Amino acid sequence: MSRQPAAKLKQESKETAANVKDHAAAAADEISDLADLTYEELKEQLALVKADLAALSEATKQAGFAKAQQARAHARRTGRRAVNMAEDGYDYAAEQLDEALESAETFTKERPAMAMGIAAGAGFLLALALSRR
Repeated sequence: MSRQPAAKLKQESKETAANVKDHAAAAADEISDLADLTYEELKEQLALVKADLAALSEATKQAGFAKAQQARAHARRTGRRAVNMAEDGYDYAAEQLDEALESAETFTKERPAMAMGIAAGAGFLLALALSRR
């Protein structure tokens, strides 16, 4: 009698061990599938990140190009304004010089003696200033 329950217990233990082994193998397979799925998901996410970085890089490049174009246009406008102002300044200075020469010529014609005296005095002062150097 004692042999039969021990044999039955041994058989049940073997069956239980086989069931545990089967369940462990199934769990290992599920974990492996889950790990493969996670790896594939990570690969997909990495591909998405790479695509996003490429798009961001292109957008940054385009924005930089647009800013450079704006800066170039602004520099050209500023340069044109500077040239126009310089030309206006030159024209004004030329007009003022012409008016001063006309005024000096008129003064010299109207008062030749005084003009000679002023010229002599200016020459003396200039010679004095240059001799001190």
